[in-house]
Amino acid sequence: MKNTISIIAILGIGAFAGNMINIGLSHAMYWQSLEPIEFMKFFKIDFPLLLQPTAATLLPAFLGSLWVFLKSEKASESRKYWLYVFIGLAIINIQTLAYHLPMNLDFVELKYDAATATSKLQGWIILHWVRVVVAIGSGVFALLGFQKSNQSI
Repeated sequence: MKNTISIIAILGIGAFAGNMINIGLSHAMYWQSLEPIEFMKFFKIDFPLLLQPTAATLLPAFLGSLWVFLKSEKASESRKYWLYVFIGLAIINIQTLAYHLPMNLDFVELKYDAATATSKLQGWIILHWVRVVVAIGSGVFALLGFQKSNQSI
């Protein structure tokens, strides 16, 4: 069972990281090409469509990594790696809930003037890439944790 949950977590992390890379390389670049007010109008349509795949990949990764961490043998190297995975995904969740989600909702509600929207979008994109790097790092630690747990069998 632990291997199954580990594999689900690893696949979730990979899918989440891929989704985030896609957002950064396609959507974000397109958003920057638009006039700021047009961007916010488009984002109102785009944002709900991006929520579902993000939640559908991050949730199993987050819950799976917690479960595997808790079920791993105490003081094992595998447990240490799964802790790193969980911490990385927790950081992503906190950053998303505290920074990205409120700003997304402000974009949807057209709360910013053109100059502010441009500046906010630039910061949003920079911090988006932080999430990508943390997700990839979490994926590496998940693979290491999985490998270590299977070596001890």
